[in-house]
Amino acid sequence: MTIRLLSRLRPFHLLGPMPRLVRLYRRGRMACLLGLALGAAALSPAQAVDLSLKTIRVGNLSRAYFSERTSVGEARPLIIALHASGSSGSLMARATGLTEIAEAAGYMIVYPNGTGLAIDARTWNSGGCCGYAQMHKVDDVAFLRALVEKLAKDGLADPQRVYLVGVSNGGMMAYRMAAEAPGLFKAVAVVSAVLDVSPETVKAPMPVLHIHGSEDPFIPFLGGIGKQEVSQLPRISVARTIETWVKANGAEPRPAVTDIPDSANDGTTIRQYTYRSKTDPQSVVLYEVKGGGHAWPGAVIPIVNGGKSSQNMDASRTVVDFFNAHGGGRSDEPADENLPPGAKPLPAATPAPAVAPTPPPSPTRPAR
Repeated sequence: MTIRLLSRLRPFHLLGPMPRLVRLYRRGRMACLLGLALGAAALSPAQAVDLSLKTIRVGNLSRAYFSERTSVGEARPLIIALHASGSSGSLMARATGLTEIAEAAGYMIVYPNGTGLAIDARTWNSGGCCGYAQMHKVDDVAFLRALVEKLAKDGLADPQRVYLVGVSNGGMMAYRMAAEAPGLFKAVAVVSAVLDVSPETVKAPMPVLHIHGSEDPFIPFLGGIGKQEVSQLPRISVARTIETWVKANGAEPRPAVTDIPDSANDGTTIRQYTYRSKTDPQSVVLYEVKGGGHAWPGAVIPIVNGGKSSQNMDASRTVVDFFNAHGGGRSDEPADENLPPGAKPLPAATPAPAVAPTPPPSPTRPAR
């Protein structure tokens, strides 16, 4: 089944008026309804993504995921992208533009669906959150393990180069996977989320990229209960989350700091904190989006009630660059920044052999 995702479809406004079924789940930790209405309209009408919907049996559940690649060839590095609460894999693909950037860099990318009763309102069981998945104790760790195993067995993905990125509830799920299945991934990237399992569960090192708005109204940068958080459950801070990974990675406790100015003139700036270890100059990287909200920076359409989505960075490209720095991307040749994405350098043209000029014809004498 192939779904063509165009931006003319309705945007997904998770945090607007909620249908009765969704309101019922507030009682049982509809918990984060953090959702990303990174919704449907982030790509222009000229852009589209072709995704095939596939399923895999895990326990007694049929689980779904979206991907573009179906033909078997050389196994590629794999990116698994986890959507927010109240969203879906297809909506995330369309909203972020991550597919085009990842595939141009040589990755296979898949967008799994969480679980739920509505087609485009799925959640992940990230520990303490969210909604249907958390209430029904869905084993999403087993699902993502099985998905990696299947794609590797099918010859599509390189099991030694698997990467995980998530946003909001999907970011929490990414952190849970990094804590409970660290041997499965080379690196993890998280946007607008924090650890949703106890920091004490983090035992093994993992390169981590974290992007978070200072004014996030759902998952506050400083921790606690977000102004827009319907579950009223407190979250740990971004600092506590980062400290956990810095410690696990044996990284230096004081980061190098770089400031990115407001070149987009949207009222946000970005401060980058880079923690290095003895073996990894980018062991843990935190981007604090000052003035930014609960958002995927670079997305065109902001999350409903989420605050500002900074245009001073492209989160999708930042994520792929981080994965490239940790063994991802094409291993055969470096990317050439002087070429369009996906283009390969052509062999130098062989100059044509010089052709001797043709002498002018001799003048003809007039007949006498």
